[in-house]
Amino acid sequence: MIRVEREQAVAVVVMDRPKVNALSPAFLEALDQGLAEAWDAPGTRAVVLASAQERAFSAGFDLKELDRLEPAEFAGFFGAFARLYRRVAWGPAPVVAAVAGHALAGGAILALACERRVFGTGDWGFGLTEVDLGLPLPGGVIELLREGCDAATAYEIAVLGRVLRPAEAFDRGLAHRLVPAGEVVEAALEEARDLARKPPRAAAELRAALRRPLAQRMERADRDAGERFLRWWTGDEAKARRRAVLERLGRGAKG
Repeated sequence: MIRVEREQAVAVVVMDRPKVNALSPAFLEALDQGLAEAWDAPGTRAVVLASAQERAFSAGFDLKELDRLEPAEFAGFFGAFARLYRRVAWGPAPVVAAVAGHALAGGAILALACERRVFGTGDWGFGLTEVDLGLPLPGGVIELLREGCDAATAYEIAVLGRVLRPAEAFDRGLAHRLVPAGEVVEAALEEARDLARKPPRAAAELRAALRRPLAQRMERADRDAGERFLRWWTGDEAKARRRAVLERLGRGAKG
């Protein structure tokens, strides 16, 4: 599900869970371990997070699998997810997202947490669609939005659940580079190599000045994130919305 490749001082963590890198407990654990392996390897100065799935960077939570979890299991899963995106936002080495396909809900959160985001052109969407499932965004994600875009854009994608095409996401500041679809990983590697070439002590000091305050705000906002999100997840509105989505997915699979 996850493989880690190296190119000198850059580690590449590749998500590869057919068909859309849906986030399940096992996949989340594998991703956490893959990123830890990349960061812990001697000489790693930057990390690229990419997808081997053509259609998606990650389409978010695996609703079918998560719907079967007991409440305590779901709270544990969500707490682990929150710790992971905070770790991506402020890890030992900066992470560059290579996004060439759908990044939705939890997948968009992972991309937002990365310090640099390279988007590829194409017919895919970037959005935080939790509201349509009757769910709010965790406080840490709100902090990411405040850091990454203006208030009007944050409102559109959080409250309205609007899904943006790559060019519009780039225009709104949600991506740092927009490149042709087939050049996303190479462009992300260029970003990572550039980060890796910077004098390490000076770069670390500047990253700390710019990213540590964000990480601290995220941690405060995410206090007890698993338990709080569980209350929304198990609420009547969210359960009804989730079951409707699962029914549609089931009909699509049969068709």
